[in-house]
Amino acid sequence: MGKKIIVILLALLALNMASAQVLYLDTELSTHFDNTEHTGSDVGESRTIFAVRATPTLGYRFDNHHSIVIGTELLKDFGSVNYMDRAKFVAYYQFENGKYGANAGIFQRNKLVGEYSRAFYSDAYHIYNDMVQGVALRRTGKRGFAEIAVDWDGLYSPESREKFRVLVAGGGEFADILYAGASFSMQHYANRSTFYGNVVDNLLLNPYFGLKFTAFLDFNFRLGALISPQRDRRTDEGWILPAGGEFYFKVSRWGVYIDNNLYLGSSLTPYYTTQGVDGVAYANDLYTCDPFYGTTHKIYNRTGIGYSRAFAGDRVKVKAEFALQYNGQKLSCQQLVGICATICPTLYDKKNHKK
Repeated sequence: MGKKIIVILLALLALNMASAQVLYLDTELSTHFDNTEHTGSDVGESRTIFAVRATPTLGYRFDNHHSIVIGTELLKDFGSVNYMDRAKFVAYYQFENGKYGANAGIFQRNKLVGEYSRAFYSDAYHIYNDMVQGVALRRTGKRGFAEIAVDWDGLYSPESREKFRVLVAGGGEFADILYAGASFSMQHYANRSTFYGNVVDNLLLNPYFGLKFTAFLDFNFRLGALISPQRDRRTDEGWILPAGGEFYFKVSRWGVYIDNNLYLGSSLTPYYTTQGVDGVAYANDLYTCDPFYGTTHKIYNRTGIGYSRAFAGDRVKVKAEFALQYNGQKLSCQQLVGICATICPTLYDKKNHKK
């Protein structure tokens, strides 16, 4: 069925070639290494992710602002015996005029402009879940941004729960060095078609304000809150309110940086080990944050030392980081390496014909 859809869309593109302005290839190739070493703590076992992801897409842009893009996302875990471990369909409409933008369909998560920290999405989640399935609307300007998006990531079926997430974010700069904003997520974690009465609501609000300036080194200081109302509707407990405060700073120069993130508060994953009516724990199916935000010791500190730089006109991005993490119980470490390269050649331009 998926192949037939791709063939039909390609045929429509060919029929409209006479009036098309630009036909282009947009391909991203990225390699990710994420090694976590926290066995013995209360946030799970150690894990190593080493994978390569390719996202080749074909885009058709008309009237300067409108685009239709189709393609696929392919992911291969290093060491796997499979030729390909995951393949996902990519297809979306995009509008962009420099100030307003919109996407509808299945599109890359980097189309979002909001600030969503590791309290929303872990590094591992970004590697394996790089697509948004839904819609996104945004406004960007010199001093600020705003967006709202809906990501439908769970089908109501015997095999999976119905799940969707509403994301809202906005922020701006003022007085040259000051900035403020907020990010919000409302996750609806519902039932499978085989059972009822097991809906969980998981909300997270992250208001923040900060200070950015350069004095030979680049400095960034940010203070915020993480407030997460949650409710398991199959119990009589009602709403609970995990919350805490977070302080972040980063100092960098020439791509080399040191940053620190300190969270003080209660566990943001109170239902992690709770079993649903099917006898399966909610765990990572419900919570997509860094597991350290589930600490029961009221503290989580992460200190990272790394290098992050873009080359070749931002077409090649490199990042390497060593991080120490402390959850009030044990000192753990994480190593991250990522290399991402993108190309976007024009295949056909109506003004200049075949490229």
